[in-house]
Amino acid sequence: MSCEQILSQIRHFPCQWIIWTGGEPTLQLTDECLQFFRKAGFFQAIESNGSNRLPALLDYTVVSPKGNMENVRKINPRVDEVRLPVQKNDIIPPVESLPEAIHYYMSPVFSENSAETKENIDYCVQQIMKNPQWRLSLQMHKLIGIN
Repeated sequence: MSCEQILSQIRHFPCQWIIWTGGEPTLQLTDECLQFFRKAGFFQAIESNGSNRLPALLDYTVVSPKGNMENVRKINPRVDEVRLPVQKNDIIPPVESLPEAIHYYMSPVFSENSAETKENIDYCVQQIMKNPQWRLSLQMHKLIGIN
């Protein structure tokens, strides 16, 4: 879709934020597109795996690294938020190995197996108690059954 087509679709909703996500948005998102929506009055955020440099015109940046933390830090040394998907027994990297951020969140991985999901949530809570620079981020839509 073109920027104009996207704008015509989202104008029907009373929103002022656009969150660019899905797949890896930095593979498609251009400065021209960001400027178009900025001029249209939208604030813009991104949720990225951090493997590519994040565009400068964003108002809020989130990286959710899937590996190679040092490379993510080199490519994007400063972001607003780091969100780490966590499963039971994952090794939590020290925040010093991640991009500098205002917020560090652990997000428990949800499973088809509710007992496994509960273990992931409990594990995150235990890790946060040991590492208070982290906070808990739950995918509310999954908790209430909206997929």
